[in-house]
Amino acid sequence: MRLGALMRVGILKIAACAAVALTVGVASADEDILYWMVDSNATVEKDGVTTSVASFFENYGAPQDSAFAARVRVTGGNIQEGQDVFLDLYIPGYGLDVGGGEYGVEFSEVGGYWGAGVPTGNQSPSGDYSAGTPEYNFIVELGNIDSSDNWTTVATSAAATYSSLGNYIHQTFDINPGQIAVWAPSTFTAVPEPSSGLLTLIGFAFLVLRRKRKEA
Repeated sequence: MRLGALMRVGILKIAACAAVALTVGVASADEDILYWMVDSNATVEKDGVTTSVASFFENYGAPQDSAFAARVRVTGGNIQEGQDVFLDLYIPGYGLDVGGGEYGVEFSEVGGYWGAGVPTGNQSPSGDYSAGTPEYNFIVELGNIDSSDNWTTVATSAAATYSSLGNYIHQTFDINPGQIAVWAPSTFTAVPEPSSGLLTLIGFAFLVLRRKRKEA
């Protein structure tokens, strides 16, 4: 696994955007920042069986050239149903990577700790979602990313409202956060994998669509 704190988008993208991203990060330093992570204590429930998140990943059957990562999805407020919105990520020493939240933070071992964002937590600007009717919700998604950066969600946490996360929201980006409280959801629910019958149905639908296009 690559360094979890650097995200799936990779070091090359970060290096290319470093100057601009750092400027954005400084300019946004007074925003509300959500500190979050997924650590080795987290569990995943699948078909009535609960295992550690590490064991769940090991038994998932992911492609060899893929990686597991975590990201924060935002729902509620004025976000439309079906609209994908994710919290951005701040990388200490580089700045804010706008849009990088879609690719999440990879699971890795850092200083003897295993998880996504361990041990001090990921830093994500959350001020844009501090108010809303209905209130905004935050969901941590665990996913598998292939070599083409395609994300497949494999498990999700329960939704948490912005107001319920007050203890984990701080006012500035911090290169050395120390003992700041971090939101670390402890339980996740596996996302059902498509059944073979459903996959067959989808394949048949594509075949019919292809034939119609040829006839046209």
